[in-house]
Amino acid sequence: MTNAFMSMLILAIVTRILDNQETDIFSIAWSISQLMATIGTFQIRTYQATDVTEKYKFNQYFIFRCVTVFAMIFTSVLYIVGKKYSFYKSAIVLIICLFRAVDSLADVYEGFFQQKERLDLAGKALTYRIIAAMLCFSGTLIIFQDLLISSLSLLVAYCVCFFLFDIRYNKSVDILKNRTRGQIKNKGWLMGLLLEGFPLFVNAYLMMSINNEPKMVIDRAIEQKWMEAGTQTAFNILFMPASVLTLVYIVFRPLLTQMAIAWSKKEKKAFLQIIIKMLACLIAVACIILLGSAILGIPVLSLFYGIDLSKYKVHLLVVILGGCFCTLSYVFDNALVVIRKQYLLVTAYIITWVYVKAVSNLLIKKAGMLGAVSLYASSMFMFVCVTVVIFIVCLKREE
Repeated sequence: MTNAFMSMLILAIVTRILDNQETDIFSIAWSISQLMATIGTFQIRTYQATDVTEKYKFNQYFIFRCVTVFAMIFTSVLYIVGKKYSFYKSAIVLIICLFRAVDSLADVYEGFFQQKERLDLAGKALTYRIIAAMLCFSGTLIIFQDLLISSLSLLVAYCVCFFLFDIRYNKSVDILKNRTRGQIKNKGWLMGLLLEGFPLFVNAYLMMSINNEPKMVIDRAIEQKWMEAGTQTAFNILFMPASVLTLVYIVFRPLLTQMAIAWSKKEKKAFLQIIIKMLACLIAVACIILLGSAILGIPVLSLFYGIDLSKYKVHLLVVILGGCFCTLSYVFDNALVVIRKQYLLVTAYIITWVYVKAVSNLLIKKAGMLGAVSLYASSMFMFVCVTVVIFIVCLKREE
């Protein structure tokens, strides 16, 4: 919850203190950093958390993560140079990407805590880190009203909290200290982990690219003057509630390890029961979220961000529906990781990515903001349908 609230609160403060141009810079920097974070994490967290037999040891996961974080920073620099942003915009984007790099490094510790069924430690570390970061960013922005200084304070807060919580927990909790270590002299494991995680990385990168495509088209449109300044901010505000159902799904994250245990014991009935329970809960909550958004969504967002969003009621409901489709797809996505069929998911991501790239410019140029939200919702519907088909086929083959 704090993770989602961070994006909402920081954007709300930025929109209230800075002008539309700086707000748009921050919005696109945030989106680019999320895309780059897929390189940093390499999406190996789910694999690590479900590696209950410890095929790979913690120090191997850690070294691998250091490599991917370095690749993330290098790619971020190349991206910024390639886009030819102004010095100020480049600095903001790079700092926000570095903040995500620290988060990616902390994630390998939190994945280890989850693997050892101490997800509470991961929750504490993440929550404390986010609260400290929000306080630092908000405080410096209110005092100095300078986005560059505030972004630096965000980065510093994350660095300090990483050492204060993740590393301290790793060294002080008994169940984490008693562990076997991998043979890092044999470099074969590095390639093995790369091959295991590569489909997950490709999937996550394509999904982030799919989600960010409307934002990138809007960013180009603003620079080319056929969309007004502030449109990027409005879209990001509408996009925030799309992750509400994902927050509910995070509550079920401990069940991933239980799913892995059930699958390793060949208890397929128990494995499927966990999936059915999660889907039933998520669909019920999705209906409540859509109803609540129709009644309170726009008034609450307008009040919170200090922007009149009354003309975007339909847009908001379309975005939230897309977010619900996205969250439901995660259930089958993670289930396929548990049964180690994650490489098949690439098909679903590629089909959806090709669709988005093919129609994004056309939809947004013709329908503006409504085209942007429709693009997101339709792509998520397509994705969940293909993912379900892949999951069913895999189960039939297992039988």
